[in-house]
Amino acid sequence: MGAVADMVEVEEAIASPDDATSRWLSAADWKRVQGTVPICCVDVVPVARTSGSSRTIQKVGLILRDTPHQGRRWCLVGGRLFRDESIAQAIVRQIRETLGPAVRFEVPPDPQPTYIAQYFTTPQGANPVDPRQHAIGLTFVVGVEGDITPSGEAHHFEWFEVEKLPLPDQFGFGQERVLAACLQAKGPHWSRI
Repeated sequence: MGAVADMVEVEEAIASPDDATSRWLSAADWKRVQGTVPICCVDVVPVARTSGSSRTIQKVGLILRDTPHQGRRWCLVGGRLFRDESIAQAIVRQIRETLGPAVRFEVPPDPQPTYIAQYFTTPQGANPVDPRQHAIGLTFVVGVEGDITPSGEAHHFEWFEVEKLPLPDQFGFGQERVLAACLQAKGPHWSRI
């Protein structure tokens, strides 16, 4: 992927250790926040796409991670936003922390989500479930290429053909529904987020 002038600089999104420390709450404070208000998160659907003008989605990337209630499952890349962090910066940070420093992708400075998911603490209809917190997941489809090195919560990363995704019960948090909504919204052709 070529450099684009209006793309978010990666260095802007990676907080220094001092900055990251100031953005974290104590465990007790974080638990209180999680139990009190919805948490805003960014989720990323990494995709490999064909070159050329049609930009067809060839494969979807998923991470294998531990979930708090289902064991190890296939999931989207993602996590919460930090205070005063832009959505674009959060997307860049989540991708770098989970897929490694050599991965290449583009994020515009004001990205708009492909899908907005509501994660409830208990099952409510077809919505995803996260027993830790009520969360609002802003979900983005991002073209990714380069050397992927799973890190952080990711035990493994794998590319799946769209027609050969894991079975629904192999996904964590009910994210198979989020992924299906994103793929339906993007259709087989897309440009970028």
